[in-house]
Amino acid sequence: MNPAAGVLAPAPGRLRAARLRRPGTADRIRFFLTRWLALHRPVLDLALPLAVLSIVSAAATLGSPLLRGNPLLLMALSPRVPFLMLAARRTRLVTFVAVGTVRLCLADPFHFRIGRQLGALHAPRWAGHRLARPASAAAVFLRPTGRHLALAGAVRMRPAVVAALDVTGTVLFLLGLRGVTALFH
Repeated sequence: MNPAAGVLAPAPGRLRAARLRRPGTADRIRFFLTRWLALHRPVLDLALPLAVLSIVSAAATLGSPLLRGNPLLLMALSPRVPFLMLAARRTRLVTFVAVGTVRLCLADPFHFRIGRQLGALHAPRWAGHRLARPASAAAVFLRPTGRHLALAGAVRMRPAVVAALDVTGTVLFLLGLRGVTALFH
């Protein structure tokens, strides 16, 4: 290919342009990729935001010595328990709870949707039990982690109920964490 012309051109010393041996191969590859992306798009729509959040969190964890002077920013970028405890002692209560709630709940809708989409295939055996929904609701309320939210999606809990339990549980977790740090301060 002649880059200046942007077309297939004969190589130096040849009289005619190179001929593709199998012209249908490029079409088959294109159709395969189009079909693969169409089948995996829902998974990519869920995995990509979680991957970005994980990369940001890992970068902030690695850069935590540099961010030690700004615990609120460190907490917003990487909401790990030691960073939450550091920020709990140095920030106002309302700011701590607001920033912490937003950051801790940021990935939760994606975990819930993963459980909703993949739950039928990968849910535990007991997910069909009559106590699965109340147990999932209690788990989301007591500690809203990705695993608990995916389980709530797998047992088909209503999104509004899960969101209310998630936000309430997160706020109570942050308040409890703030109380524990006040005991040791």
